[in-house]
Amino acid sequence: MTSPTVKGEARERILLAAEELMARYGVDGVSARSINAAAGVSAGILHYHFGGLDKVVDALLERHMMPLMAQRREMYASLQAQPQVTLRGVVEILVIPLARKIIEEGSAGARYVQFLARLHTDRNPKIAEIFEQSFGGNAAALVAMLQHILPEIPMEVLRSRLIVCSHAMLHSLAEISARPQAPISPGKPPRDQLLWNHVEILIEFLCGGLAAPTSLHS
Repeated sequence: MTSPTVKGEARERILLAAEELMARYGVDGVSARSINAAAGVSAGILHYHFGGLDKVVDALLERHMMPLMAQRREMYASLQAQPQVTLRGVVEILVIPLARKIIEEGSAGARYVQFLARLHTDRNPKIAEIFEQSFGGNAAALVAMLQHILPEIPMEVLRSRLIVCSHAMLHSLAEISARPQAPISPGKPPRDQLLWNHVEILIEFLCGGLAAPTSLHS
C-alpha cells in the first residue's frame, strides 16, 4: 500500500505540473496523461487523487484563493472605514493581493498568476466564479463603490471597463512575473522595488481607464 506521505507527494507533484502546463497551454491544451508524465507519476494517478481535470483546476484555485480572499476582505473593510472611498482604494483591492503574491512568493506566486491569466484568455467559465469568490462575496459591493465614485459613467460602460481592467491586470502581472531575475547593477533599485514600481504604473493605468470620460450615455 502507498504510504500517506508518498500519496501527498504525488498529489503535490500533480498540482505543480498541472499549474505549469495549464499556464502555458490552457486547460484544454493539456491532458491527464501529460500532467502525469510531467509530474513523474504513474498513469491513472491524477484520476485517483482528483477524479478529472476539472477537479485539478478546482484544487489549484482553492489552494491560493483562501489567503487572497482574506487579504481582500481586510482591504475592503479598511476601505469601508475610510471617510472617503477613492477609486485608487478600490483598484488596489483588485491588484495588490495578486501583486504581493508574485513578489513575496516568487515562482509559486508567478505560476498561479500565469495560470489565472491563461484561464482568462481562454474565457474559461470558471473566471466569473473566481471573480466573485476571490473578493469573499464583496464583488457586487465593489461595483457599487465604483458606481458611487464614478456616477457619470453608465453602468454598462463601467462593467465593460471592469472586464478590460481585469484582463489588463492579470496579463500585466503575469508578464511581470515571467521576467527573468537579471542581476541588479550597482546603483539600481532591488528587484522587488522594480516590481512594485511596475505595479504602481498598473494601478495608475487602471484608475485612468476606469475614470476616463465616455461619449456613451445611458
